[in-house]
Order: sequence, then structure tokens, then C-alpha cells
Amino acid sequence: MKKRESISSVSVAIRNTMISLKSDQALVENKKKLEFSIKIANTLEEREAVYRLAYQVYRAKGYIKENSNEWLLQPIDASRETVVFIVQDQFKNIAGSITLVFDGSSKLPADKIYKDELNTLRKNGKKITEISRLVISPDYRNSKEILVLLFNYLAIYSYHVKHYDNLVIEVNPRHKEYYKSILCFEEIGIEKPCPQVQNAPAVLLNLPLIRYQAEIQRCHQSLANEKKERTLYPYFLKSSQENLVANYLEKQAKPMTADEKIYFGFAESGFSKAVCVN
Repeated sequence: MKKRESISSVSVAIRNTMISLKSDQALVENKKKLEFSIKIANTLEEREAVYRLAYQVYRAKGYIKENSNEWLLQPIDASRETVVFIVQDQFKNIAGSITLVFDGSSKLPADKIYKDELNTLRKNGKKITEISRLVISPDYRNSKEILVLLFNYLAIYSYHVKHYDNLVIEVNPRHKEYYKSILCFEEIGIEKPCPQVQNAPAVLLNLPLIRYQAEIQRCHQSLANEKKERTLYPYFLKSSQENLVANYLEKQAKPMTADEKIYFGFAESGFSKAVCVN
């Protein structure tokens, strides 16, 4: 008998968001609102909690092989530029996480199968940030607010702190309409098997960050005119609030220390003794 595929918490959150979108329901629930907070992981304990949660989620999906440390690391995690966002509940448990990888001295994870598409952006002078390792804890699989927080804050950090202008992400084809319809991503890479997740299918999407800025302004203007909007952008912070958040995030960002790199098995070459997604 064929084993039934596990449904990830990200898939559930995306599905619930799309259902709300189609039925004109609120994309973020206000009733019984949990007290979520978002920050950048900047301690060994926070990083390890992210790697363990990601390992559990990816193992349940069959995307990675078992390893004794029960961590899901990427070689790029050792980079000074890589940033990990975490959403915490009121007890400081990690409800969700997302990783930002910045193009520069190291290649992006998506270069493995979408090198030509990314090089086209580079040749046009674009500075690229890749969204990677999006996970939501099974305890919060029905929360759409986690996705809003993660995407809002990563966009602010990429645009206002790092001054990058394009966000790319590899997603399962069944999720692409979520990103295209309510986050305004564009599809720039055709479906291909992705070696990072046991050759599961992926497509490459891109969001020019100038588009995200325009959507925030347009949506908040529409709200002032009592016009319904079917994107996540009405739930993002207003443009006038973003600089304060950018300052807060910039102060939080701290690369791995030398001791942390040793703890997680990273050598100077960037090779990790723990099992990595390459």
C-alpha cells in the first residue's frame, strides 16, 4: 500500500489563506488572537530550535534523510549575510521560521537548477534575495498570521536594511497560486525536480520589491476608500512604519560566532558535518 504523503503546516496555512481569499473572509483572524512576536534568530539556542523544527517538518514530508543531530542545515547558514526570522508564541516557542539568503560572494541555493534564470536578473543589475526553509510548527498549522508576519518582516529587511530589489523563492507548483495571487510574485522558472527536497517538483518565482512597496501604498489607500483587497498587503505594516521596524531588525541581525560554527559542524570551507540541504 502506498504511504500517504504528510501534509505540512505551511501547506495547511496556505490552503486556509486561499480558502479565506475565495470566500471573502478575513485573511488574518482577530478572534482569540494569539500573541505572536517576530524577531531575528541571533543565539545558538534560537538557531538550533529552527534547525530542529525544520528537520522535523522536512523529515515528515520525506524531503531529507535521517541524521543523528536532527538538524536541517544549509551551507549558506554559516554566511555572515544569512538571516533567519522566527515567529514566537507567548511562551517563546517557535511557531514558524523563514531564512533569507543574499546573493553575493556565495551562490544562492536556487542556482543549482535555476542558474540561467537568476543570471538574467543579475545581468539586468538586480540584487537578489532568496527565501528559503519556510516552516511552521504543527502546533500552529491553522494560523495564517504567521505567514503575514514572516513575509512582511523579510520584505522590510531585504528592502530597507539590505537594499536588495528582488525576492526569489522555489515553491512546490501546487503553492504557486498563493504566491502569485496574494503576494504578487511572478513565475520566472519552469517546473523542475529540486535536488534539495529529494527531487520534488519546484517552480521559481520572483517578486520585485518595488512592486511590494507599490502594493502596500495602493492597498492602504483602498482601505481608506473602503475597497476590499484580496492580497496580504493590507495586513502588512504601513510604509510610514517600516523605517522603525528596519532599525529594530538591523540591530538584531548577528552572524554566527566562531563557537557557533564549531558547534554546528561548520569548517572554514563551509562544509558541515551535519546533514545539509545543498
